[in-house]
Amino acid sequence: MRKTALAVLAAFFLMALSGLAIGQPRVGPPPPRVEAPTLQPSPNHVWVPGYWKWTSVNYEWVDGRWVKAKKNRVWTPGTWEQVGARWVWKPGKWDKIPKNAEKPKVPVPKK
Repeated sequence: MRKTALAVLAAFFLMALSGLAIGQPRVGPPPPRVEAPTLQPSPNHVWVPGYWKWTSVNYEWVDGRWVKAKKNRVWTPGTWEQVGARWVWKPGKWDKIPKNAEKPKVPVPKK
């Protein structure tokens, strides 16, 4: 009985410890990297900038990329937001373009 209780306690401790590592980070991400987009594949593509991704232990950079634009939508990049003592990732998304807004300008890389 005592060995079983000790094994259950050890398993619980390991699960709790692993849950802390997988959770949200307590330290904010590094500043975004400066990226040089490649040539735009077509006028129908928009640049989605890179971002820092939490990997349960540290941050890892995810490179930016060109993606096909969605009709009447504009890409809003993701952001890291501090909530209490933790940092939470709000992923990027396609937002509707308001009818009275001007057409967004696609950044064109310098040659």
